[in-house]
Formats: sequence, C-alpha cells, structure tokens
Amino acid sequence: MNQQPYKRLKSKIGEIKSNTTRTRLVFIFLSVLLPSLLNSGASPALSIELKIHAAGPPSIDISAASRPDQLPQSRVARGNRNIITAWYAGPTDRYRHAVLGDELEASRLVVETAEGKRLHIDLPPSRVFEGLEPRLADLNGDNRDELIVVESDMDSGASLAVYGIVTGRLVRMAATPFLGQPNRWLNPLGVSDFDGDGRPDIALVATPHIGGRLRLYRFKDGKLSLFAEYPGVSTHRIGITELGLGRVISAAPRDRLLVPNQAQRAMMILAWSPDGGHEMTRAELPGTLGSSFIPVRTGRWRFRLDSGKSYEIQMEN
Repeated sequence: MNQQPYKRLKSKIGEIKSNTTRTRLVFIFLSVLLPSLLNSGASPALSIELKIHAAGPPSIDISAASRPDQLPQSRVARGNRNIITAWYAGPTDRYRHAVLGDELEASRLVVETAEGKRLHIDLPPSRVFEGLEPRLADLNGDNRDELIVVESDMDSGASLAVYGIVTGRLVRMAATPFLGQPNRWLNPLGVSDFDGDGRPDIALVATPHIGGRLRLYRFKDGKLSLFAEYPGVSTHRIGITELGLGRVISAAPRDRLLVPNQAQRAMMILAWSPDGGHEMTRAELPGTLGSSFIPVRTGRWRFRLDSGKSYEIQMEN
C-alpha cells in the first residue's frame, strides 16, 4: 500500500492541531490578561510639555497679621464648611530653628466655626507649630474640614498632623512619624487624589533642604499611612517665607504634582500609577527658583527667580 498520501494527511492534521493550539493560547491571553492590563489603572502615554518664558512679576498676596495674638508673617486660612477661619497664634522663640526666617513659631492653633465659636488648642512646652498657615481640607468625606499643620518637637523634628473638631473640641486626630531629630522640617504641598481611588491624599516634602523626599499619605480610619515616595525634590529655601514652590495639577484618572528638583533649577511633573511614581516631563529653569508659583489660569503659573527676574511656566498637552 502507498503510504505517501497517509503521511501527508497525518502531517496536515498535526499542522491544524498546532495552529489550533496557538489560536487558543492567543485567545486565552486576550480574554484573561488583556482586560487586567486595561483595568490596572496604568496611565495612558501622554505628551506633556512645560514651556517657560519671561513675564511680569507675580502678584503675591501676603496677609498681614489680623487676628488676636496671630503669629507674625503668618496667614489666616479661610473655609466654607464647619471652619470659617483658622490661624497660628501664641508666638514663641522656644524652638529657635528659624527655617522660615525668624525664631518665632506658634504655640497655639485657633479656629472660628460656622456657629460663631472660637476654639483653640495649645501645644506642650516641647513643641511648636512650624508653619505660616493651617490648611483646610475635608479628608474623610464628611463635609467637615480638618486642619493640616506642621508640628515640630524639640527632640524629634517635624511631623505632619491632622486636627479636627470632635464633640465641640479641637483635637489632634492623626500624625505622621516625626522626622527623628531636631531642626528637621517638612513642607506640606497639597491635598488631592494622587492614587485615583476617589479620596483625597496629602502630599508633603520631607527635609526639602537635605535630599528632599516627596511623600504621599492617605488619611483613613483615623490614621495617616504612607503609600508613595519620590526623591530629589525641594519646595523651600531656608530662611524665606515662600512655601508654594510646587503645585497640584488636576488630571484624570489621578492628579499630578508640579515640583522643582533638589537644586531648584528644573521643574518636573510627577504622576503615580500602581507601579509607582514617575516623571512625566521636565523643563530647565533659566536660574534658581526664588518664589512661590502663583496661578494665572489653568495650567499656567507665574514665579520669580532668585535673581529677581519673573517668568511664567505653561503646561501643554
């Protein structure tokens, strides 16, 4: 019997089976792996550019002390929920760090409520509020603001703390660990949704003068938990009261941050995905950054260099 047609038929059947196996494998990949990749939350590739050009001087509003016992050079925070105003009071020189230009810090936090009540809390003698303005934000979605402050200890340095009104009293609700030694400071940067879970997160820069690290925290169940970190960021210069050397950028599905590098000679846009933080783009500055970023309109901010020259930075997609 001639075996050649049989061999050809057997070879063809094997080829069909092999192709069918490959087809099934491709189908499994598309039906199982591809949806998980699409739903992983990874940011789509976007073309973002930062443009810098000369501009007029930024208009900076520095509020004069206007509340009883208010800390000199500080500002009054204003809200429209349960807290109408908040400020630092009780100037003291017991810490003497002078990171913001003088040796006075606040020993007291004061708020005025929507009901017209004035509440305050005093720190123990070993601590101070080391900032110029409390930040108001609804961190837990109850339509009531909490206060974000920098609380520094004489032995352990700075911590970011959250205060709130509980049963008619101003209380400390949560705090990050202290930085570990005296004269170590942190600068709050902003509150927004950086991880895309629909809840506000807190961004700060720890030790901005010494290898600054951008840190992101969640406030949940009465605790602050660190979930992301990015090195080489600086949002302050020792001895000045300019604290806004960085900005939150609203975006979907996660908000981003515009921040200077450690040398303050370049600006970066940082974003986070489930895989971690990454630099989306950067632009070199024509000098060293010397002022806060003042919004002009969406995606545009005005600032000064330490030379006194004014510029504008613009974000373009």
